[in-house]
Amino acid sequence: MRRILVFQHIKREHPSLIAEYAAERGIELQVIALWEGKSIPDLSAYDALLVLGGPMGAYEEFPSKDAEVAAINDALQRKMPILGICLGSQLLAYALGARVYPFEQNGKKCKEIGYYDVSLTDEGKKSPLFAGFPGEFRILQWHGDTFELPSGATLLATAPQCPNQAFSYGTAYGLQFHMEATPGIVSEWIADDATWTHEGFAMDDEKVKADAERLSLVMREHCYRLMDNFLSI
Repeated sequence: MRRILVFQHIKREHPSLIAEYAAERGIELQVIALWEGKSIPDLSAYDALLVLGGPMGAYEEFPSKDAEVAAINDALQRKMPILGICLGSQLLAYALGARVYPFEQNGKKCKEIGYYDVSLTDEGKKSPLFAGFPGEFRILQWHGDTFELPSGATLLATAPQCPNQAFSYGTAYGLQFHMEATPGIVSEWIADDATWTHEGFAMDDEKVKADAERLSLVMREHCYRLMDNFLSI
């Protein structure tokens, strides 16, 4: 049985669709509850590393940060497949020496929340991670930070509002967007993140919930296809 080590930063940002995928494919996920102070095990017993999202910034200090960055660097040295989602992509970029910073537009801090189109770059269209994907697809965004492309990395996906959407560095991949969130998870985030999502941002909660329901099957297809691709690399 293949084993994936998962770094989970807070209770509400869990593997969701990825956990369903793993159960169907007979893959073991070992989830490390970092918010509970759980320690990170040796990577040698695992086939891949998954780093999930969270509300903290990669440029900030938080209890698990140093251990996570050390583990990511260890995985990079081992050439272990890594998939970073949202904060996970930012921590991967940070570990690779890139700047991570608050997302801004026109000199003002901004957020990207809701369902937006992202486009594969020419390199993204050739990447094994996105095999079988259309050149443009709609996906969930839920972030207030972004990152510079790490030196030596390849940009795989982009969008007008936030250019760095996905990148690769060897067998490590960072996704700014979320493919793993179900409609139930989106509703939970809307309820729990209400103060943050509406601070300086005109968010239509009901539209985001409706989009989550309408796109749920497509999101599942994207998530399953991406995980199949990732675990075949």
